Amino acid sequence: MAMSLGPDFKYEPGLIVAEGEYVRIHGRYTGLGPKPMVGVDIFRVIGGKLVEHWDALQEGVPASSTKSGRSMFTGKPSA
Repeated sequence: MAMSLGPDFKYEPGLIVAEGEYVRIHGRYTGLGPKPMVGVDIFRVIGGKLVEHWDALQEGVPASSTKSGRSMFTGKPSA
């Protein structure tokens, strides 16, 4: 099944961490659904080739609604 993204789709990469064979990219997706989504993609790379991929997404919430008062995406406190 082919899927196309609409003109309102936007992806913002955040923190990127590489360790050994693994690369993790934290990102924010807007235009994928009614609310922004925050997620992480985890890639396993061997010999310059992507051999495995995992991801997790959840609906983003404003920093003011988190218990810590920090953003799910940037980690910064709400203004």
